[in-house]
Amino acid sequence: MAHAPILWYTAFMRKYFSLNLKDSLITISAIAVAFVICAALRLFNEADISISLIFVLIVLIVSRLTEGYFYGIFASVAAVFGVNYVFTYPYFAFNFTISGYPITFLSMFIVSVITSALTTQVKQQEKLRLESEKEKLYANFLRAISHDLRTPLTSIVGSASVILENERSFTEEQRHSMLKEILSDATWLIRMVENLLSVTRMRGEATIRKTQELAEELIGETSQKFKKRYPDTVLHVSIPAEPLFIPMDILLIEQVLINLLENAVIHGGNMTSIELSAAVSGRYAVFSVDNDGDSIDPEVIEHILETDYFITARRTKSDSKRNMGIGLSLCTSIVNAHGGSFSVETGGRGGACFRFSLPMEEGLADVS
Repeated sequence: MAHAPILWYTAFMRKYFSLNLKDSLITISAIAVAFVICAALRLFNEADISISLIFVLIVLIVSRLTEGYFYGIFASVAAVFGVNYVFTYPYFAFNFTISGYPITFLSMFIVSVITSALTTQVKQQEKLRLESEKEKLYANFLRAISHDLRTPLTSIVGSASVILENERSFTEEQRHSMLKEILSDATWLIRMVENLLSVTRMRGEATIRKTQELAEELIGETSQKFKKRYPDTVLHVSIPAEPLFIPMDILLIEQVLINLLENAVIHGGNMTSIELSAAVSGRYAVFSVDNDGDSIDPEVIEHILETDYFITARRTKSDSKRNMGIGLSLCTSIVNAHGGSFSVETGGRGGACFRFSLPMEEGLADVS
């Protein structure tokens, strides 16, 4: 217990007064800019009031853009002493007898503390909001698949048991049909487990870990995995002639593309082919999965990315439509976590086109 105050003090200092290179550069740059602006203004106007206001503004900006309290307080101290030394008579000498000096120092100090406190609170609330959204996604996903996972497992166990117990009673064609159903259910289970792993991967990370990846390699790897599962499906691939590098978590984005391709096979009625493409649009890389099957009902398109909509829909529709909404909701969450956007529309070939964009620069968020 004797060490409790020391531990609390250490944690407090680490949380609110820790140093990092980015915030240090912001603070130094802001103060330097303020001195340059004030020096330029001093050539035209010798009044000190405008100079003080500029430094108050700089303290406010530094406190807003940096983490914790240290940099705002440092900026306020540097501003007060800097104005006193450089811009107050006698120039380039300290004069602490100036009228109103304590009030100026106190005002800047209070501005930095209040702004830093508000900024820290806003950032903490945003972090809690993001964590809440991740937890909601995780809970919705588990709730949505809890029943669906039991159904194919029961079917697999039941079919396998029937075949083993009554092997001689079935014809070769009947056994082949039952084994085909077992394979279909097992394949679907693999897909659901992969989606579950993707959600767990997102839940375990505070932010998506991105690395520069080549779009051609992503498309190639996705196509190979898809063709192994659906060798009879015609897949056309289109990629830019020039190398296209995109910051992403390649495992998550690959899962998005596989989900979209499999949704096209499972739900694209009367489909004969799928087109998978990557292109550049401004500062974004745009991926599209377009099929020539049946078009999606416009009323469904409005809600197709909403998890809750498909949780309800599966209770009233046939089991052949299972997992459509889960996969698309997961795809949307992964793309949004990368700073991109996701859309669904009627395809140019009569079917459905699923399209998502990823920023090609770090820190660039898609606002379209």
